[in-house]
Amino acid sequence: MTQKEHLKRLPDEIKKLVLEATDEERLNYLNDRPTFIQHSKYEKLAAKLDELLYAPETNRISSLLLVGNSNNGKTEMVLNYIESKEKINEDYEAETPIMYVQSPNRASIHELFDSVFMNLSVPYSKSESLVEREQKIKYYFDRFEINMLIIDEIQNALIGSITKQKEFMSGIKNLSNILKKPIVLVGTPTGVSLVHNDHQLKSRFVPTRIKNWEFDEDYLSLLYAIELTLPLKKPSLIYQDTKLAKEILELSDGLIGDIITIIFLMAKYAIKNGDEKIKRAMINKINYIPACEKEGVFADEI
Repeated sequence: MTQKEHLKRLPDEIKKLVLEATDEERLNYLNDRPTFIQHSKYEKLAAKLDELLYAPETNRISSLLLVGNSNNGKTEMVLNYIESKEKINEDYEAETPIMYVQSPNRASIHELFDSVFMNLSVPYSKSESLVEREQKIKYYFDRFEINMLIIDEIQNALIGSITKQKEFMSGIKNLSNILKKPIVLVGTPTGVSLVHNDHQLKSRFVPTRIKNWEFDEDYLSLLYAIELTLPLKKPSLIYQDTKLAKEILELSDGLIGDIITIIFLMAKYAIKNGDEKIKRAMINKINYIPACEKEGVFADEI
C-alpha cells in the first residue's frame, strides 16, 4: 500500500493529524485515546439493546445481564450505545432515553436509588420508604421518557451479607416490575451469582457474555479498525501480519483494552524512533505487562 493510498483510507481527523500535527501532538492524541472503535461485538450488543429498548411495554419486561472480564470493553460499549441514542432538545441540551448508573460499593438498594435520584437531578429524602422511592422513580422515568436503566459494576453488590445481597437484587426486581422498562445489569463474571441463585431473577435477566477476542476474521477486522485511528505516516497493515496479530492477541489475553493499549504503545514507539509504522520487533520493546500480571511486577527500573 502506497502512502497516498494509506492517507486516503484514514478518517479526516486522523489524516489531519498525520499531515499537520507535530510529533508531540500525535503522541498526546495517542495518550488520550478519545476514539471509540466500532467492532463486531459492539454491533451485536447494540442490536440486543435495541430489542430491549424498543420492545412494547408489557407486564413482564425482558432484561439483560451483561458480563465480561475486566478490560474487555463492557462499559465503553454501553456508554457509546447511550451516546448513540442522544438527541438535542429545543434548549440545545442532549437528552437520552437511557439512564446509566454505577452500582454502589456494597449491596444497598437505598444507595442505588440515591444514585438514580442524583442522576435525575430531582429532590429526594433518605427517610422515604422503598415503596415511596420506587413510585417516585416510576413517576420521573415516565415524565422524562427514560425507557431503560443500565446498572454497571453489578459485582459490587457481592460486598455485603447474603441477606443484603438478596434485598438488593429483590429491590432491582421490584423496580423492574414497577417501571415496566428493561434493566440491564453489567459486570464481571462474579456478578452472575447474584441472579443465578434466584429462579425469577435468572429468567428475567438473560445472561450474555462478552467473550475475549479470538483469532478469527472479527479480530482481524478489529485490528484494521484500530489501525485507522493511528496517526502514523505509513501503513502498518498489522491485520495482514499473522504472526504479529497472534502475538498481540496472546499478550493481551484477548482483552480489547489490552489489545488497544499494546497497539497504541507500538504506534508511539514508531513515532518516537521515526519509523512511522508498526513493526513486529516493536512488541518486545514497549515493556508491556498484561493486567493479570501487573501486581508486583515493574515495567521498568531506574
